[in-house]
Amino acid sequence: MKTVIFDVDGVLLSEKRYFDVSGLTLWEWYNSPLYLGLGEERFTSAPSEERIIALRRYYWADDMLLRKFKSHGINSNWDMVYLHVLLAFLLRSRENKELFAGWTAGFTKIEGVRAAGALLKKRGFTVAPGTDLFRLFTAIVPEDTCKDEVFPCMEKALSDEGGLALQRGLSLHGPLWCRLFECFQNWYLGDVFYRDTYHDEPYNVGKKGFLQCEVPLGGAAETKAMFRELKRRGYRLAIGTGRAAKEVEVPFKTYDWLTEFDADHIATATDVKKAEKQLGIPLDKPNPFVYYAGAFGRYEARYRDYLLHPEVYKQGEYIIVGDSPADVRCAKAMGAVMIAVLTGLDGEQARTVFERENADYIVGSVLDIPEILL
Repeated sequence: MKTVIFDVDGVLLSEKRYFDVSGLTLWEWYNSPLYLGLGEERFTSAPSEERIIALRRYYWADDMLLRKFKSHGINSNWDMVYLHVLLAFLLRSRENKELFAGWTAGFTKIEGVRAAGALLKKRGFTVAPGTDLFRLFTAIVPEDTCKDEVFPCMEKALSDEGGLALQRGLSLHGPLWCRLFECFQNWYLGDVFYRDTYHDEPYNVGKKGFLQCEVPLGGAAETKAMFRELKRRGYRLAIGTGRAAKEVEVPFKTYDWLTEFDADHIATATDVKKAEKQLGIPLDKPNPFVYYAGAFGRYEARYRDYLLHPEVYKQGEYIIVGDSPADVRCAKAMGAVMIAVLTGLDGEQARTVFERENADYIVGSVLDIPEILL
């Protein structure tokens, strides 16, 4: 059996909307009175495309900071937004040692977020441009640092500031991360899908979402034809993505791709979170777990064995199609063939990275894969 496991963002669907939402999330987090409420500018739930572009340019330094994070194997937009806020807090704390003095609230409840915002506003906090945060991150995190070491570097930097009260609830996947995750998901899913997915009301209603505005990188019909051709040649298809299940289901239904896959072999961030809860360890990329689940099946009773004894479940050849260094590292860990596509954030510039990472093949588009998989 030969199995092709596709990543989604930057491979099948454009990453543009995800990165747009990362900028919108930060904008709301910093400015909306329902979050920090710094009020540096007026907030609205329906910004223009021009405004979205400007926000992304400011917060992410024309995507330079996003690229920096990805170069360290950080693939999750949720983690990227979280890192931005940590850097913004840390930068201003270095300039003003008393910035968070006396703050006792945490981020577990939204009221704690607003209390932090009131304190910051009173003390003149402003959000630095992405270029400043890029310089700070570069100074804190050595060039060759892998993803698993990035967050400890950040924790040390916070600790070096004299045990700031700022550290309260700032751990990865802790209260701050969770509040940012909720804000991001509301923007991306929109109110209707947010309620349907989480069975909860978003903090700030009025968002239509971007889930139904995805852009297929190879064209919807052309990509479906590619799927069918690979299956005709004897390949089984699977998905291994950092997206949540709903974020795969909706666009795949929209473009009539969903029926090309066995549901047990569409592994998403939803499955990763279940496994993390079950096993008590982080499992997002570059850990190959999501690719194991896509290849071997989404069978929760086997998750521990996938990590401890993946060789038991391997049958035949596996091919990973991805757009980031994290995907290459997953392929190596899995013993899979790696096909890197140049349709991610860095485009053609990613070629040198993939060559350095020793990807087996580098192609310009997912539609070029049939030329390799004969």
